[in-house]
Amino acid sequence: MDGCQPTPLGLGEVLPLQGLKVLRLYPPPGREVSGIYEDLTLPPSRHGDAAKPYVIVNMVSSVDGRTSMEGKAAGMGSRIDRQTMRTLRSRADAVMIGAGTLRAEKLSLGLDETDGLQPLAIIVTHTGNIPLQDHLVATEEQEVLILLSDRVPQAVTERLREFAQVMKAPADSAGVVDLDRALRALKAERGVDVLVVEGGPGLNHGLILRNLVDELYLTVAPELLGGTAAETLTLLRGPEIPASGRPALELVSIHLADGELFLRYSLTRAPENSA
Repeated sequence: MDGCQPTPLGLGEVLPLQGLKVLRLYPPPGREVSGIYEDLTLPPSRHGDAAKPYVIVNMVSSVDGRTSMEGKAAGMGSRIDRQTMRTLRSRADAVMIGAGTLRAEKLSLGLDETDGLQPLAIIVTHTGNIPLQDHLVATEEQEVLILLSDRVPQAVTERLREFAQVMKAPADSAGVVDLDRALRALKAERGVDVLVVEGGPGLNHGLILRNLVDELYLTVAPELLGGTAAETLTLLRGPEIPASGRPALELVSIHLADGELFLRYSLTRAPENSA
């Protein structure tokens, strides 16, 4: 998400972290490993709704819960976090962000330059107001798809089609992209089996509220940032999720590297009749 251009690698490869000790603390026994999520296979052989992609959210936050500095996520994580981000992208068919994340900073949604396939870059927008040319760093090999509310005027749609592919998605009762139907369309029409979501907090909230997220990968950076409520972005932004609708989080793994914690959770949909 930092937009920089690292040394070219083969598809799915990551640069070794020279001289860095990586520990897997959980599940026990704790042990030293060569990398974070090195043995990750997605999607798992058995998972929930096969009609939609397997969705993972990948975010970084400070110890006090902030997910950005000066409105941007760039600079929050270390080079280890950025490598981990690219590892997760290498396991995915597509990488998705919300329009607010693209407006906030210049970023890339791809892998290091390769001779292989790049994940599909997806931008979700309810209005079509996105600085696509100025802020998205993409190679010619990477397809870009705008997931756009069907309530957006046709003139806006045609303007966006000059720069990227556009998929119209039905709007929900609030007038924003119906994320459930949009994900099913991505699976059926674009063959997206694994989707990595990298924020922002509004998109994260919408997906989790609708029980559309299968896993959460959270990097906790050893930082205390402070800030007022108005300027502080956290993992989720939106109305409080009622207890009956909150997913259960099961801890899958914990890695530690150079003071950063890498947490992996599996999300299980709350029963309809839960209190």
